[in-house]
Amino acid sequence: MPQAPRADAGVPLLFYADGYKFPDVFHLTRFLSPDPIIALEDGKEIVVVANSLEEGRVRKQSRATSVFNIDAFGAKEFSAKGISREELDANVIARFLASRGTKKVAVAGYFPLGMAERLRGLGIEVEVADLGERRRAKRPDEIEALDAAQRATEDAWAKGVDALKRTTAGKDKVLHLDGAPFTAERLRAIVEGRLLALGYASDGAIIAPGPQAADPHMIGTGPIHQGEPVVMDIFPQHKTTRYWADMTRTVSKGEPSAEFVKMYEVVKRAQDAGIRALRPGVTGRSIHEMVEDIIFAAGYDTLRPGQQHGSHANGALPKGFIHGLGHGVGLEIHEAPSVGRGGTSPLMVGDVVTVEPGVYDPEIGGVRLEDMLVITETGSRNLTRAPRQLIV
Repeated sequence: MPQAPRADAGVPLLFYADGYKFPDVFHLTRFLSPDPIIALEDGKEIVVVANSLEEGRVRKQSRATSVFNIDAFGAKEFSAKGISREELDANVIARFLASRGTKKVAVAGYFPLGMAERLRGLGIEVEVADLGERRRAKRPDEIEALDAAQRATEDAWAKGVDALKRTTAGKDKVLHLDGAPFTAERLRAIVEGRLLALGYASDGAIIAPGPQAADPHMIGTGPIHQGEPVVMDIFPQHKTTRYWADMTRTVSKGEPSAEFVKMYEVVKRAQDAGIRALRPGVTGRSIHEMVEDIIFAAGYDTLRPGQQHGSHANGALPKGFIHGLGHGVGLEIHEAPSVGRGGTSPLMVGDVVTVEPGVYDPEIGGVRLEDMLVITETGSRNLTRAPRQLIV
């Protein structure tokens, strides 16, 4: 049995999961497979134990510093006994850890309970580690992938806006393009089709026209009308790098109502203030509350106690700023840190976050503007270049 090299510092971190569904695994190994892989982080070591099907790709594509075949730890022997795949893997893991003299490992909260119990039965001590902020500060290669995702997002958004610009108003102000009604579904298909061509998956970009946009995550359906603003919230993931982008713009073909223009200007001013406040050491909560103050002073409600103008009375739907200011983006669309009420951890260099204030009115719709930024030593750098232009 081979002796895998071992680092001395700390409790080794063990993963038994696949990189598609579990970003921590991909973050560590840079390897994608549909089935669970065995990966161990021990100090500066990244060790992967793979089957013959995946060993070659692990050696060529992953960040592993050491790679072993499961047969080196008795896989064929266990398979001959007719045991289950999970039981086989548990025995392989136990022998692998024994080869390193490791009797205790840390695992993520989502580590399979059955696998943990099997390992304990084989003499391995298993403790649960908090990995909540493990991926927060982004490496240069991660920022590069996020920036590329943002460029693709803006490319696709621009294709959609170009189509909206080419529409003409027909009966009842319904917009038409190429002889057919221009709907939220058509606009979404243009955006998502372009993203697909660029190598990105987009599952349900929000294209919400008119009053539908008063519900921030309403995907949007039906015809788009002249002078009816549309919230376009686009959040694709690259199929290979696995990094996301997140951007929202609110646009209108033709002049919207004066009240809507006021909402837009308030949100734009609030976003500017939120972006200016980004820097290491400040908390997301403090920035969120500063933005709430701006929006409340402009005459709109927030969810903070005492910042309501009476529109919530008698069970009325909320009118105003009704969500957090932003969130981290990386291998998940929503990850640490929070730029909202729960953002009590100070921002740090390398965080990538959104700033996305919104104002919503159930009668006329909603406004949301969202940029994605990386925290730098002196403030932040905006990865978003798309213009904020209400009327197109």
